[in-house]
Amino acid sequence: MRPLPRSGRFRLLPVTLGAALLVTSAPAATLDFGVAYRAPDAGLWGRVGVSELDLLGGQVSAALGSRAAQVGYVRSLSLPPLGAATARTDLAVTWQGGVRVDSRASAGLGPVALNLAGAYFTAPVTDVDPLAPFAQAPADLRERGWNAVLGARYRVNRDLIAVLGGELGAQPQLSVGVEGRRVLTRPVPPALTEPDAAGVPEAAADPATTGPATTGNPDTDPLAMDDTLPETEQTGTLTWRSGVLAGRDVLGLTGGLTYAAESGLSVGVDALAGPKTFGVTGSLSAPDLLGDGSSVRLYAAYEPWRTVSSPLRTGVSASLPAGSGTLTLEASAGRTLRGQAGFGVRVGYSLPLP
Repeated sequence: MRPLPRSGRFRLLPVTLGAALLVTSAPAATLDFGVAYRAPDAGLWGRVGVSELDLLGGQVSAALGSRAAQVGYVRSLSLPPLGAATARTDLAVTWQGGVRVDSRASAGLGPVALNLAGAYFTAPVTDVDPLAPFAQAPADLRERGWNAVLGARYRVNRDLIAVLGGELGAQPQLSVGVEGRRVLTRPVPPALTEPDAAGVPEAAADPATTGPATTGNPDTDPLAMDDTLPETEQTGTLTWRSGVLAGRDVLGLTGGLTYAAESGLSVGVDALAGPKTFGVTGSLSAPDLLGDGSSVRLYAAYEPWRTVSSPLRTGVSASLPAGSGTLTLEASAGRTLRGQAGFGVRVGYSLPLP
């Protein structure tokens, strides 16, 4: 099947928009638009879609772009007394005839959390998402193949989690580790009593409180306060990670730290080191940096040991309220599997429908 001319592809977008408007009568639906550009294989991409449609007992999404059509379905189930489960499947068909099927499922069973993901594809992910090569999460950039990922987390106690992960496909690997967290606090300064107009504290000026002076000793004065345990307030959470990663062309120790402030600011860094193996990733996200309701995120990853994903990935994204919807801006850059430098930009707008 020959690909449509670029002009023909973009003529499909108004038709898709009209169809999307017809099917968005369900509540909580969201209409979104996007335009992207990526180099070195220069090209302009367009996309329009609708998501969060309440259909078939779950939520349906659909989109039509200049190089592929997509449809997705997600459903959550409550499984008392065991827990809850969520499953999602996405299907994409490219105009060149390729197919991509991605499925993910997660479930909680008491102290155990399970995650399973798999993909089968006869078209590269870049035919669906032009910025995928330089995204923070590594993407399988092969033109055809399959992969599967399994993750399990067991909560040992409130602050400690055991983690097990495995991946099958072009670069199989296994990881084992632990995660812990520590809540950070600080003392709350004691509140000062406001003086009255004469400059005398209100408690001293109140006739009801006049009388013999107290000693301030809790043993002799039942009204005295014990200051040995000052009040505290939470300032953030520090999460640490450590483990081992082993697989094809990779072997090393892993470690990482994430600090999340009460304001919503989050900073994280992870590293991998071993024989002939090295990698480091980091990210920073901040809310309300561009105004109320906005968010900004930066990330960088250097993982030269990966054989089917871009070894260098950097990017910045921002979202902010605009009218009745949300405007998103993305820019990313890195190095392709062939060693070429590349970049991509995307502008999107999502509009919740009544």
